Amino acid sequence: MDPAALVPVADAIPVDWVWLLILLTLTTFLHLVAMNVMFGTGVIAFVAPLMRGETARPMVRSLGGTMIYSTALTINLGVAPLLFLQTLYGQFFYTSTVLMATYWLSIVFLLIVSYYSIYIYNLKYGSTGEGALFLGIPVAVMLLVSLLFTNNISLMQMPESWLKYFESRSGLLLNLGDAAFLPRYLHFVLSAIAVGGLAVAALYEFRRRRGSEDAGQWIKSGCNWFNTATMLNFGVGFWFLGVMPASVFGPENPLHQLLMFFVIGSVATIIPAMIFAQSEQVYKAVGWTLMTVFLMTVTREIARISYLKPYFNPADMPVSSQYSPFLVFLVLMVAVLWLLWWMFRKVSLEMEVE
Repeated sequence: MDPAALVPVADAIPVDWVWLLILLTLTTFLHLVAMNVMFGTGVIAFVAPLMRGETARPMVRSLGGTMIYSTALTINLGVAPLLFLQTLYGQFFYTSTVLMATYWLSIVFLLIVSYYSIYIYNLKYGSTGEGALFLGIPVAVMLLVSLLFTNNISLMQMPESWLKYFESRSGLLLNLGDAAFLPRYLHFVLSAIAVGGLAVAALYEFRRRRGSEDAGQWIKSGCNWFNTATMLNFGVGFWFLGVMPASVFGPENPLHQLLMFFVIGSVATIIPAMIFAQSEQVYKAVGWTLMTVFLMTVTREIARISYLKPYFNPADMPVSSQYSPFLVFLVLMVAVLWLLWWMFRKVSLEMEVE
């Protein structure tokens, strides 16, 4: 059977597809930054006591408190990119979701477990920094949720994998035959740990500038987490690129040069981030890292278009012009971003030196 015959007809979109792609990229970038901070700091808070014993308690106490905010922010910032993904690639995303429906429906439950375990940790151990092993629950759940998201993205980008449905119709389809599945997953996990380490360094740089005397050791620790995870991710990243289909990451792809431009750009921006982190110039490292995450987000969207090119061209989608709701959305998005910034400033007051 021709996989193209399984792809549903695209629905009409309210504005030109380029606007939707821009908003998908921007909102995905914001979600990825929040998700990386949430997951990365969770991993560090869980692992640090195993490496440093009782001396890690102050950091664990601080990170446990910030995870309440970063988890809420991550979940809420994930709504917009999910909606834009459904609008632009709905015929692919809905199909892949149905093929793994049993797993996908469990994500809501898993997120609830993760969210409440963080609250329980803070209620029970938040004042002492003990019980870091309890943070293993949200970390394990986040690892599983990210695996399920990776599977969904893999399925939606490879309609040829949908044929496996006729062998098993249980809603338990995993696209483990995708050679890029594992490196894609590991790439995002290591990226999150790296950004989490930089978030730890930024938190304690904030405190050091307000008089904290013991912040230096945690700045150094956070920068070491960032550089170590990033170095490991270079190897995983090259593995990821190496197993991509030639139709995606090969000269036969018309978008190959554009894809290479952003890949090289992301490498060029992460190198100064590592240099600044090594010298503990944290805020400069943060700026370069944010540039890298944005460039990688753009790269991800170009790769998705390349994966789906045999089946779909977003430029061919029918447009049923409805610009007034689109303008209302833009105004509300700016208002929400301002509100988030205001909330961030308020929350930062709680991070002042005790």
